[in-house]
Amino acid sequence: ASEIGPVLAMDLRAGLPEGQSVMVNRSDWASQPGMEDSMRTFEMITGGIAVLILGLGALSLINIQLVAMRQRVREIGVRRAFGATSGRVFVSVLLESLVATTVAGIIGIAIVVAVLRSDWVVPMMFQGMQDVPPFPMRAAVTGLVASVIVGAIAGFIPALVALRVKVIDAIRF
Repeated sequence: ASEIGPVLAMDLRAGLPEGQSVMVNRSDWASQPGMEDSMRTFEMITGGIAVLILGLGALSLINIQLVAMRQRVREIGVRRAFGATSGRVFVSVLLESLVATTVAGIIGIAIVVAVLRSDWVVPMMFQGMQDVPPFPMRAAVTGLVASVIVGAIAGFIPALVALRVKVIDAIRF
């Protein structure tokens, strides 16, 4: 806005008769002094809440993965008996979680894009809005990265549990 303001004022002055003056000012909420600090504070608070919610979601996902690992002890034991290395078992359990959360993140982003692009949701929620803002790709990338990180964290502990499965105990199970 600070770069385009003088250019806009010059263009407007060129179309007016002599003696007319033009002032170009920004009057939105972000132009007020101190708004950048309050916006940064708002972003920090909402970011902290988002990290807390992601952490709780990761704990739930870890719990689900651990229960699934307990149910798959026999499968892991059979794989180890047929020659699967510890690293291969670890990677397979970790990738299972990573792929699941990555696919869930992509599906979530697709749903949000579809809802925002529809012609009935935005006008119904924000009556009188003429120009729909573009989709924030930064938010989509941040969400996808967060889902991958949560998947990696949630898959790490169950993968360690899968490593500790003893072949003989798993086959007896």
